Amino acid sequence: MAIPAKQRWIVYAIAFVLALVAVSWAGGQDRADSRNAGAQSPPPERPARDAAADHAQADAIPEVRLDQLGKRAMQAPASDPFQPQSWDPPVERTIKRALPPPRPQAPALPFAYLGKMMDGETMTVFLAKQDRNYIVRAGDTLDGDYRVAKVDNDGLELVYLPLGVKQTLQFGATPAAAPSAKPRKPQSNDDDDEDE
Repeated sequence: MAIPAKQRWIVYAIAFVLALVAVSWAGGQDRADSRNAGAQSPPPERPARDAAADHAQADAIPEVRLDQLGKRAMQAPASDPFQPQSWDPPVERTIKRALPPPRPQAPALPFAYLGKMMDGETMTVFLAKQDRNYIVRAGDTLDGDYRVAKVDNDGLELVYLPLGVKQTLQFGATPAAAPSAKPRKPQSNDDDDEDE
């Protein structure tokens, strides 16, 4: 026969209460036994030389100076964890720092030579830079960065103004940075012309 759930929980609760009573009774017995044992036997008397030894030990303990606890000097950290680090060996780092920075250089000439023309004693040179064309003579300034210092039959001498560096553009030479100026072929819509 099965015990209904309600009666089973009542049995569990009664068993739990009985266990708590038993634990508290056993703990109370231990305390009572220790009190009775302490009351029956008087504490042993300490000999006089033990008291003298304790007094000597108390004198031997150094006095703690609390006023000096806050006066410790703080040491600097070994290294700054937020400082940039380099994986180069230390010898190479010192060599790199010892060398002076490289001298700034002018960029390559962005101009391409298209042609020249003599007008009496004055030579006029035609240049191209990307999609712009220039007609220059000695003394002209180009884009605020270059000044034409000298024009002769062989080439053009330009001064890069931000650095004061002289550069020479030889006539007939086209720098790699400048696009070549080629005329475009007209496109026709007739497919027959392309086949021929």
